[in-house]
Amino acid sequence: MPRLERVEQELKKELNSLIAYELNDPRITGVISVTRVQTAKELKFARVFISVYSKDKHEDVLKSLNNAAPYLRSLLFKRLKIREVPELNFVLDEGIQHSFKIDTILKEIKHTEE
Repeated sequence: MPRLERVEQELKKELNSLIAYELNDPRITGVISVTRVQTAKELKFARVFISVYSKDKHEDVLKSLNNAAPYLRSLLFKRLKIREVPELNFVLDEGIQHSFKIDTILKEIKHTEE
């Protein structure tokens, strides 16, 4: 596995843990999962894709996570054994919500056919 992929996997694993156990922000509610991390080749920036299993809280959670990004970055620097931890930018992973929507539509179609 190339170095960049290993770093992305480690970032994903550690961020999932940090968000679940280290952040005490009341605006971050529901189940939040880091689905993937994309880093630039020089590891300066990382786009962190998250899914939020909470209704109508996506924007608040994203804003809170982006505000906490410097704090999370400092924690990652302490935990990971890499020279430079990239700047974090959290974005909503639309893929999971899109698949839930498709699943709901398919269930409705199946129900109407019966």
